[in-house]
Amino acid sequence: MNSHQQSKRVSGYDYGEQPAFDHGYQPLHTIDLWGLFSVLRVNLKLIVAITLACVIGMFVYLQTLPPIYTAYAQVILDTREERVTPVQEVMSNLNVTNSVVAGEIVTIRSNILVGQVVDEMRLVDAPEFDPRVPRGESPMGFVKRVLRRGEKPHEVAARLPEETLRSWVIDALRRKMSVSQIGVSYAIGISVENGNPKLAADIANAIAAKYIDSQLDAKMQATLRANSWLGERLTELSAQVEDADAAVVRFKAEMIDTAGGNEESINQLLAELNTKLVGSSTERADAEVRLSQVEALENSGGLESVAFVLTSPLLETLQRQRAELAASKAQMASTLGRRHPDMIRITAQIADIDRSIETELRRRIEEMRSDVSVTQNREDALRLQIEAVSERADSLAKDSVRLGQLERTAQATRLVYENFLARYKETSAQADYQTPEARVIGAATVPSVPSGPRKTMMMIASVVLGGAIAVAVVFIRNLVRAPVTTATELRALTQLPTLASLPYVGGIFDRKRWLKRELATERGSPFLERIRSIRTHLYNASLNSEPKVIMITSSVPDEGKTSLSCALAKVLAQPKKKVLLLDGDLRRPDIRIALGLPLEGGCLIDYLERKVKFTEIVQTSELLGADVISPAKSANNAADLLASNDFSGLLTRMSAKYDVIIMNAPPVLHLSDTILLGNLADATLLAVQCDKTPSDVVSVSLKHLQKSSKAPVVGTVLTMVRRSHAARNELEMYSYEY
Repeated sequence: MNSHQQSKRVSGYDYGEQPAFDHGYQPLHTIDLWGLFSVLRVNLKLIVAITLACVIGMFVYLQTLPPIYTAYAQVILDTREERVTPVQEVMSNLNVTNSVVAGEIVTIRSNILVGQVVDEMRLVDAPEFDPRVPRGESPMGFVKRVLRRGEKPHEVAARLPEETLRSWVIDALRRKMSVSQIGVSYAIGISVENGNPKLAADIANAIAAKYIDSQLDAKMQATLRANSWLGERLTELSAQVEDADAAVVRFKAEMIDTAGGNEESINQLLAELNTKLVGSSTERADAEVRLSQVEALENSGGLESVAFVLTSPLLETLQRQRAELAASKAQMASTLGRRHPDMIRITAQIADIDRSIETELRRRIEEMRSDVSVTQNREDALRLQIEAVSERADSLAKDSVRLGQLERTAQATRLVYENFLARYKETSAQADYQTPEARVIGAATVPSVPSGPRKTMMMIASVVLGGAIAVAVVFIRNLVRAPVTTATELRALTQLPTLASLPYVGGIFDRKRWLKRELATERGSPFLERIRSIRTHLYNASLNSEPKVIMITSSVPDEGKTSLSCALAKVLAQPKKKVLLLDGDLRRPDIRIALGLPLEGGCLIDYLERKVKFTEIVQTSELLGADVISPAKSANNAADLLASNDFSGLLTRMSAKYDVIIMNAPPVLHLSDTILLGNLADATLLAVQCDKTPSDVVSVSLKHLQKSSKAPVVGTVLTMVRRSHAARNELEMYSYEY
């Protein structure tokens, strides 16, 4: 039976089945605005520091920037055409639209036009543009050069050829110039930035002038190219006209010799027959259309429908008589009965007229069919006559077709020649007179006030940017670390009760001074009240038994477990219990210093190394009202000492002598000491530092304890809690007095 089993038998402690750690726990996907605000408030110093660093950096950077002057010139695309002569120009004027304006802006910014300005003003040799002139480096440029271990820019430029230097100056000027459309007008603004205000104005005016000159030059070059091409084509067309006219003369002479007659009479007869054929075809088509309409009406509505479209004198008379009889019948029907002799008589008269109308209609339909047949026969006869005459004209027509082709070719060639000749004369007249499509409406003047750098805006931007960077750093840091910040988070993460939340009291030296003062106070403090809540949970009357050996540990160092161990020992000793505080952290002995105990004399390590007796290692702390066994120095073989029979025997001996043993254990991670101590304890408390210990570290530590240690983890304690880290509904729990 080992010492742990003996301890269990002495205490009879049994917490029962502990809740398994839920590794699949997922927090609710909600946004805690109060938590976000708390994160910002806690990291306020960091936010202010980062923002201030950005502001200072921007201020220092602005001091290195020279003043910049901006000169502004304006040109407008002229939509009015200057018509000196009605002759069309070789290069047409611009049809100005927004897309055309955008294209002209690209033209002004082109490296060709800018290069012409650079050459004209000899900007390669200007100190403001010459890359060979030494200049002060910007902080960013200096850092880049140092990282790349390169030479200074002017040293590199001194070895470059002239063409490369020219390209550098062109690119530099393009970066310092801006070309944009002015509103929705067809005006274009040209702005140039430079440290020399006069040079900036000269460059802006030179760009505007060069743009207009480029338009004139483009038109002039187009006109000269057109004249040259037209002259070459005229020489070729003159020879072609002469050849075509000679071919027509030769073919006419051949026709007279071979045909032996004139085709004029045949063509005239053929024209007359065709005219008659067209008339006959038209008559036949009209007759067929009328007949088809009548037949369609007869088929769909009977002869009554046909009566509305066919007319004849007889039909008109019959229809008028029928209408009169129908009116009389309607008048008589109001006074006489249907069987009255007059009614019978007039009804019979109407029926006779209807039969007469039907007979007349059928006669008219037959006449229409006869008309269609007659016109068809006439058309067929004309077609036969035309075919006969056409056969007589075919022989002459073949030669006429060929003659017509030759004549048309000669005429077309002559027309092309005349057009080219007229255009050649027009373009020759235009060569000496060209008008630009743009004009300057605002010449650049020498600016008197710097346009940049805009220090106020840049300082404001640095504040905004610095604040944004700081907030981003805080949240990214918070997300990456994912620390536990509230008792609610810790309880949800571990699925264990969070027994207390202890306050933050400053750095490690502040904690030691504060702990001595807190433990020495005679009156109850909020801190000790939190510790008493731990005691209440550990010794709940509803539990089957009370733990005798309580191990207190943490995931990593400096999470406040030593302060927790000392405070819990004091609280447990107050109800007249014999309490022993055993410091099992042999690698970092802190309890003696924290309680102000003397470092001389024997210690736990000496006892385990069998250098001193048991009676020499027990110290009494007046602050705690309890006994203390602790190391006074660190041990390199801590695991071996804790695994020894001497240590387990010591714990068995102390279990029999004391009511409660508080065992301060080393951190869980990276050490096996805690597992050795956990196998000798009855219960374990895990201390977690607020806003420092990451959630995954807590999870790994808890899993490690539950898997390897026999002592159940009965709860957690959130340490070093700032008021700003408490959840909004937990604020009343943290009204600490320091």
